[in-house]
Amino acid sequence: MKRFSPLYLLVGLALFVTACTEDLLDQVPTTQLSSDLFWKTTDDAIFAVNGVYEANRTTFDRDYYFDGAGEFVNTRGTSNGQGTYNPGPIGSSGNFGFLWGDCYRTINRANYVLQNIGALRKTLTAPADLALMDRLVAETRFLRALNYFRLIDLWGDVPFFTKKLDGNTEAYNLTRTPRAAVKDSILADLSYAATVLPETYTGDNLGRATKLAAWSFSGKVNLFWACWMKNAGNGSEAQKHYTAAAADFKKVIDKNIPLFRNGEPGPADNPNYWHLFQYFNEYDPEIIFSVQFGGPLLSQGEEMMRDFGTRNTGNAQCWVAPTFRLANRYQLISTGDFAPPLVLSRNTTQVNSATNPRSYVGRDYRMRATMLWDEQKMLRLSTDGLNVLDSIPFRFGSRDGVTYINYDGAPSGYIFRKWVRQTGGIGRSDGPQDMYLMRLPDVWLMYAEAVNELSGPTPETFTLLDRIRRRGNLPPLNRAKFASRDEFFKAIEQERIIELVGEGHRFFDIRRWKKVEEIWPMPGGQVLFDTQGTRVRDEFVNAPDRNYQRFYIFQIPTGEIEVNPKIVQNEPWL
Repeated sequence: MKRFSPLYLLVGLALFVTACTEDLLDQVPTTQLSSDLFWKTTDDAIFAVNGVYEANRTTFDRDYYFDGAGEFVNTRGTSNGQGTYNPGPIGSSGNFGFLWGDCYRTINRANYVLQNIGALRKTLTAPADLALMDRLVAETRFLRALNYFRLIDLWGDVPFFTKKLDGNTEAYNLTRTPRAAVKDSILADLSYAATVLPETYTGDNLGRATKLAAWSFSGKVNLFWACWMKNAGNGSEAQKHYTAAAADFKKVIDKNIPLFRNGEPGPADNPNYWHLFQYFNEYDPEIIFSVQFGGPLLSQGEEMMRDFGTRNTGNAQCWVAPTFRLANRYQLISTGDFAPPLVLSRNTTQVNSATNPRSYVGRDYRMRATMLWDEQKMLRLSTDGLNVLDSIPFRFGSRDGVTYINYDGAPSGYIFRKWVRQTGGIGRSDGPQDMYLMRLPDVWLMYAEAVNELSGPTPETFTLLDRIRRRGNLPPLNRAKFASRDEFFKAIEQERIIELVGEGHRFFDIRRWKKVEEIWPMPGGQVLFDTQGTRVRDEFVNAPDRNYQRFYIFQIPTGEIEVNPKIVQNEPWL
């Protein structure tokens, strides 16, 4: 954890150095540090919980890659060699089975820590020590809940356990627990966390799980479950969980947390939205929960610069890039509605040509904060962060790195500005930027979605969307145009696309809304082109129905089934 002494983290991790094997559920064997040497003080408990945070970071550290499996972002692989996130059946064990292991690594550490905190607590008497143990238990249960939620989202029914397993024999006899039962346990963990955790922290505890985070993720679990039940035709169960989701989110909303810089757009050439995604603003109240990073030189760094940046920014590699479809979603500040669709053409003077810089004038300020198109310059700031300095422009196809930004072969015609660090002296793979897992606008949009499903749009939900749109300098929504449930949902989806791009949400939204067949109609699918009209990738082109089914549920890693035949493979992957 960035705000802790690095020694704290190293000691916390040392507890698990010999406690991790390569088998099914990342077991904690008997060779772990003896309780005669450890688990004697409250500091020992803190160090151990830090180790759970460290494992959780491994699970969620590259969530932004999931955007590449949607329609608005292209990835040309992954910088860590773990597969390509593009539309199609991405859940194969060859590429993404590592996520299964990452989740269970965190869960197993959490269960181990919870067991030992329980024993340590019996030796304590001071009220402050007992309160600390309660808080650490709440944090650990929160982290366990996040990882079980990711598991049931990707794989459905999964092996479920809430205690330290006694060796491989027990692990290899687990069966898949129905995801409804796992969901109930997730919500119980989050409910406990919300009861115990504080709303905020200060000083060295910044970045730890809070009551607000527990409420927010409880709402998210309820909302996703409601969507899954709606798709399954279980309307009563869906309504129950939409109601619960709205209640959870409302607890956060009623705290009146402000958006970053009060949601003001800032200047057109230096939007506030861009600054939100720079590491020096990562503890703004809008950020409800993050995966923590602590670069440079602490062996805790992130690689977002390497993934989003270019050769001109930290010698990065541009693994992730926006597409013309994303550009088309940025609305006009004059009308609050969409501009005419871009024309994919090499003609740089043609009206609405994607290669004509004039085609992007007057759009949502978040566009300039998020991406670069031809002749746009990277936002290079003065040392005080207040002024935009001169820099070389971007031009699709140019890789000289002197006259124009070297885009390193990103094929879509655009590059990202969001998440791209403009601070020198930090390596591309050793950054300090936290990965945001939950932000206030996400809470507002999920709340609006739940309320819309229950009763349609309300004045409150219109106001929340307008406040998000304000940061892009867009006018309020037309109340008459978006008065129906279906039309208001379109406004919610629009804001989720623009506000949350590059944060890994679109893939999960598509799946829970069951929109794959709508976005990529059978049998033709879609073809993605660059700004000049050259084919970039096929998306479900002439794909069989099974490929669509596989988008909704991942393949259980075959290695897990080989060692435990009681775990049955998901049907689309048989």
